[in-house]
Amino acid sequence: MHMQNERGIALVLALLLTSVLSVLAASLMFLSQTETYASMNYRMMSQGRFAAEAGVHKAANFLTDPTQYDPGDAAETPIVSFNRAVSPVTTLDGSPVVLSTDAAKANYPVAAVQTAFAEAAFGSLNVGNASMTYGSTATLMAMQSFEAYGGTTGVVQTWEITGIGGVSGARPATVEVTAVIETPKVPANSYAAFATSKECGSLYFHGNVTIDSYDSSEGPPTGAGESTEDSSGNVGTNGNMQIAGSVEVQGNLYTPRTGVGTCSAGAVTALTTSGKAQVNGSTVQLPRDLEFAVPVFDAPRNQVTITAASISTAALAADTCAQLGLTYGAPIAGAAAGTTTATFPGNCTVDTASSTLIVVGRGTDVTMPSVTVTGATLRFVGNAGPSQAVHINSITGSGNIEIEANMAANTGEAVVLKVAGLNPDGTEMTTPFNLAAMGWKQNSPVSSYDAAAFQLIYGGSQIIEMKGGNTQSAVSIYAPNAAFNLRGTQDLFGSVLASTIENHGNANIHYDRRLGNGFYVQGNVMMGSFSWRRY
Repeated sequence: MHMQNERGIALVLALLLTSVLSVLAASLMFLSQTETYASMNYRMMSQGRFAAEAGVHKAANFLTDPTQYDPGDAAETPIVSFNRAVSPVTTLDGSPVVLSTDAAKANYPVAAVQTAFAEAAFGSLNVGNASMTYGSTATLMAMQSFEAYGGTTGVVQTWEITGIGGVSGARPATVEVTAVIETPKVPANSYAAFATSKECGSLYFHGNVTIDSYDSSEGPPTGAGESTEDSSGNVGTNGNMQIAGSVEVQGNLYTPRTGVGTCSAGAVTALTTSGKAQVNGSTVQLPRDLEFAVPVFDAPRNQVTITAASISTAALAADTCAQLGLTYGAPIAGAAAGTTTATFPGNCTVDTASSTLIVVGRGTDVTMPSVTVTGATLRFVGNAGPSQAVHINSITGSGNIEIEANMAANTGEAVVLKVAGLNPDGTEMTTPFNLAAMGWKQNSPVSSYDAAAFQLIYGGSQIIEMKGGNTQSAVSIYAPNAAFNLRGTQDLFGSVLASTIENHGNANIHYDRRLGNGFYVQGNVMMGSFSWRRY
C-alpha cells in the first residue's frame, strides 16, 4: 500500500525539472536580450556623443576662423549693441547673445552671422546603418575689447557651446555635449627676444652678448637708481636656440622643443650651445607653439624723396608735405620746431636749420607713402593717449630717422610706426626699411630708456636690419613673419619678436619689463570645461 502511494513521483520530478529548465532558459534569453540592448544603447550613446562633439567642433571652428567670423569686425560684432557688464553677455533688451542652428534659440543681432553659423554648425554623418545629425548653440559668456599692440582694437570672447547629437532609428538617441572656448588677452612682449620660426637656430646669438632686464617705469638701466636685474632676461622660440662664444642668457629659455645638443630638420632640439655660452635659468617646455597675430595694414605706394633742397624753403616744404599726404603748417613764432610743445597748424613742418622734416600727428593717425630720405632728416613726434600711429609704406635712403617721444621721462608719449612694405602690385618690397643703412636717433632722454616710446610694427617677411656704434635704442619690435638681424655694438633696450633673430655683433639685449604690462594681443584659443549628458 505504501508503495502504491509513491507511484507517479517521477512524473512530478520531470515536470519540476522541465519548469526549472524553462525558467533558466527564459532567464538566459532575457539576459542575452538585456546585454544586446545595453550594447546597442552604449553604441547609440557613443555615436550620439561623437555627433554632439562634431557639433561643438564645427561651432568652435566657425567662431575661431577669422574668415568666417571676426570678433573685431564692428559689422559682425556690434559691440555697442551688447551689454558686456553681465555674463552671459546680453543684447540691449536683456536677452543673451546666442548663435544657434535652432532658429527658435538664436538671438544674434546680425542676421548674416546667424545664417553663416547655422550653415557651418549643422550637418549629418552616416556610420554603418545609422544616420546621425548634429547641431549646436553658442552663448556669448564674456567679451572684452582693448587696445591691442600696435594701436589696433583687440576683441576677446568666451563662448559656451552646446552640441546636440542625434541618432535616428527605431530607438533614437540624443546626446548633449557642452564645452567652453576662450580667447585670452596675453602680453605682446613677454620676452627679450622671441622667434616664431620652428627651425634650428631660429634664435642665434654669438660673440660677447648678455641678455638681462630692467624696468623703465622704476628707473633707468644704468646710473643712479638703476633697475637692471641679472634675471628676467627671458627668451623664447617655437624652434631651437643656438648660442656660441660668451653669450649669457640671464633668464629662461621657453620653447615647445626638448633636449640639448645637435639640431637637425628632423630632430629640432631646444638648445644648442658651444664655447662658454650658457642659459643661467631653466629650459621651460611650452605646451604648444605660440602663435602671434600678423598685423595687416596698407599705405599709399607712390615714392617721395626728402632731401635738404626739397625742404629748404617754406614753398618747397609745403609741396613736399603735400606729396607725403600731409598738411604743411609753418611753426608759430616763438615755438621751437620739432619739440612736443610745438603748436603749429597742420601735421607737417620743417626745421630748415637742420634740414629736418617733422611729422606731428597729435594722436590722429598719419598715413604716408614710400619715403626715401637723402641728405636730410625725417623726425616723428610722439603723442600720449593715444600713441601717435604712423602708417608708412617704406623708409629707405642714407639720411637720418629720428623718434621724438617721452621727452620728459614716463609721460607715456609714443610713436607707433606701422610699415606696410608693399610694391605697387601688392607684392612685398625686398627692403621696406633698413635701419642699418640710415642714421638712427631717439630724442627721448637717456635717463628714460622707455621701450614703449617707440614701437615698430611690420607684418611682412623681409629682413629687418639694425646696427649702430655707441647710440643706444629703446624700441619694441613686433614683426612675427620677418627676419631680424642685430649688428654692430649698439645695445637694444626693449623687446624683439620676429620669425628669426640673429645677433651678429656684440650688442646686448636688455628686456624692458614694463612691456609685460599694458601691451596685449589676442592669445591662442583654449577649450575647457568639457561635459556631456544623454537625454
